[in-house]
Amino acid sequence: MSRHNLVNRRKTTVAQRLPNDYIEQQTQFLSYVLFRRKEHEYPLSLIANMDETSMAFNLTSYTTIEHRGTKSVSILSTGHERSNFTVVLAYMANGEKLPPVIIFKLVNVPREDFPDGVIIRANPKG
Repeated sequence: MSRHNLVNRRKTTVAQRLPNDYIEQQTQFLSYVLFRRKEHEYPLSLIANMDETSMAFNLTSYTTIEHRGTKSVSILSTGHERSNFTVVLAYMANGEKLPPVIIFKLVNVPREDFPDGVIIRANPKG
């Protein structure tokens, strides 16, 4: 590549930074949860942690080969970068994992074969 003056180029992004006092905030939250659990005698089977994340159908590559010094780098795609679905994962404080949930931005659930143990839902608003 170097004899043709080509280099690998990568798309760059800016990530959010954690607040400076995130450890203090984390400790305060944990203390609050533990206090409430003892105060109301909540069993671990009723305390959960859940997270949802958006996933893309079109996983475009963020790298390409381009001439050295090129100011603008184009990445080819299918045009469906904004077609996403949501994945929800959760587990209980006693260690029990809940089944994963996949939510499609559709009116009806797709008539496809999905893995056993995965809950599939559709929502027109995503």
